[in-house]
Amino acid sequence: MAVCRSGKTSMYKQQSSASTAAILALTAFGVGACSKEQPGPQTSAPPPAATAQSPDIEELGQPSDPRFIGRVWVSTTPGHSRGTLMVFLPDRTLLMDSCFETYRISKWGAEGDRIRWIEDTFPIQGRISMPNDNELRLQIEGQDRVQSYVVASVPTVCPDMPR
Repeated sequence: MAVCRSGKTSMYKQQSSASTAAILALTAFGVGACSKEQPGPQTSAPPPAATAQSPDIEELGQPSDPRFIGRVWVSTTPGHSRGTLMVFLPDRTLLMDSCFETYRISKWGAEGDRIRWIEDTFPIQGRISMPNDNELRLQIEGQDRVQSYVVASVPTVCPDMPR
């Protein structure tokens, strides 16, 4: 029996030593990886969504009528969420929001009366017109009705949510 115990003890010591060695190696590897200086910002290609978004938007030139830029537009289109807003900023950032939905920020571009922006990696294209200084109309490709907007009055507060 003493030999058996001695054999078992020896076998356990070998397994324990192997396990300890493996744990120490993994710990050393982990500590070494954490202690290395982290590389600076990567200059490689941007993520796929940005790659798909940028070229199409940046290829567009200037809108023929830039009066819509830098103003807050409120939808008057029947069926739109209440308080739907669009703001086309001069840096080609588009802010879209409504009183009851999550806001969206994306890039926009326009050339002549054509306009384009990206929603969840899908390009939205259409024609933009301004019948006067305070009205904006968007005819989105694939949609029958024209979306209409007016300049938001200040102050504007979201309407109460229907109960």
